[in-house]
Amino acid sequence: MTQITRTLRYDRITWQAYDTQTGLGWAFAVAIGAYAILAFDRFGVQGVIEPRATVRLLLTGFYGWLWLAGAAWLIGRFVFGDEARFSTVFRLYGYAHLPLVVLAVTIQVVSVALRISGPPFLLAVFVGLMWMPALLVAATSQAFGIERRRALAVALVPYLIWVLVVGRSLYTQIGHLL
Repeated sequence: MTQITRTLRYDRITWQAYDTQTGLGWAFAVAIGAYAILAFDRFGVQGVIEPRATVRLLLTGFYGWLWLAGAAWLIGRFVFGDEARFSTVFRLYGYAHLPLVVLAVTIQVVSVALRISGPPFLLAVFVGLMWMPALLVAATSQAFGIERRRALAVALVPYLIWVLVVGRSLYTQIGHLL
């Protein structure tokens, strides 16, 4: 099983490997790569020539990632009293953005290239409601060394706020394509 395939699963062994063997570079590539693909999907070559909207989407994604990890770290540390380094939470939350990469590529291939609109919408709903939150819980569990139920309590509020702020912006980008 490839590393990406394992990451897309709710797999404790994979998250342990990301915690111990990887740096911030790959997490940054995953998280910002997802937003870059979505920006290209939305703005195309025009977004490269006049990058204002593309840069705005990338910054929204980066600040959303920073907010998501920061809020989870604060809740885990100060509300629940769990110990974790912020850099660990930030890095693992970057990997939890991997479903957005799959969503962006699916939109580009299925919705834009093949002109099929149903499957990308269903995938978007699945990513938003199940897949990304599940990976965030796995990342939280690994970062803090806590059980999954407690990790859900730590990750839930930051994710809901991320959905309201970043998710709304992504929905307008994705909605344009679907």
